[in-house]
Amino acid sequence: MSLDLHSGPGCVEDNGNPEGQGVIASELTLESENPAAADAAHASKDAQRQPKVPEGLDPSFFWLSDEEKENALDIKEAIESLPDLDNLSDFMYANMALVWDVATAVEHAYILQEVRMEYKVPVTFEDGVRALTELFETIPLYFLSYMFDLRAAKSVLVMDLSSIGQRLMRDPKNVEKIIRGASYVCYATIPTLDIVRKGKNDIFEFGEFQWGKGMVDLKCVEQVTVQTIGAFPANFQAHFYHTPMMANVFVSMWKKVIPKEVADKFHVGFRFAGGRLSNFYLLPTPEVATKKTLANLIAGLKIRLDSEKMFSLDADYGSPPEEGNIQDED
Repeated sequence: MSLDLHSGPGCVEDNGNPEGQGVIASELTLESENPAAADAAHASKDAQRQPKVPEGLDPSFFWLSDEEKENALDIKEAIESLPDLDNLSDFMYANMALVWDVATAVEHAYILQEVRMEYKVPVTFEDGVRALTELFETIPLYFLSYMFDLRAAKSVLVMDLSSIGQRLMRDPKNVEKIIRGASYVCYATIPTLDIVRKGKNDIFEFGEFQWGKGMVDLKCVEQVTVQTIGAFPANFQAHFYHTPMMANVFVSMWKKVIPKEVADKFHVGFRFAGGRLSNFYLLPTPEVATKKTLANLIAGLKIRLDSEKMFSLDADYGSPPEEGNIQDED
């Protein structure tokens, strides 16, 4: 049997490459003589396009526009072409694509890798639970609340900066625990791509700030900021409540030692009519509120890491969430 490679639309002439003709012939044979294999190949491609999401979550929470997906694929190609960079998950590539261009993503990939190696952050659920628990023990009553609503794409973390003492931050072991734990906080507070896109809200209580008690070691503050929220791909806004004059001065100095794109997201001068935020959030008791906050962060981390495992840039996540469906749970 002979094949006329010039007798149909789409045929490519390759007179000087008989090997190339053989490839075309074998492909034609596969389609015509082995339809079962062809069907299996198509079924495999269809399976790859089926979205996998954590149980109970809507695929639209992970939707990407064509432009966003193209950016994610470019970021993936760039990072995976560099032998000194670890490959990341498709979910992280998509996460980066919503925040950065390719060059910025590569730059931050190096920072994230350095943090994982230096502070032993394997990014697993088991290690994350340990790191978060240790973080809460190291800086008790720092985390006042964490709430997230996947349908509304809301993520709100409330913290009390006045609870961190200068002496604590000067101990390198404590700084290591804080950076390890804060790395997992970054993962936990960004569980879906829809939350990445719409941004999370960090709220800081600054009441009772004192130079003798507060974090006045700016070098240490710079290190923690750059290696946690400054390194992680996230749209966020940080709002500082009850900032006396000295606290405003401190934040101004803080902003000068961190990247501008992070500093621009810091806003001071907010007030809460009910007084200190701890009066509102640490109820019914500080112990109960702290346990709930830790549990919510662990729940967010579980969703995030499940998303890391399941998400694929090859899958079709349909269309973005409809506005009418984005509502708080009753």
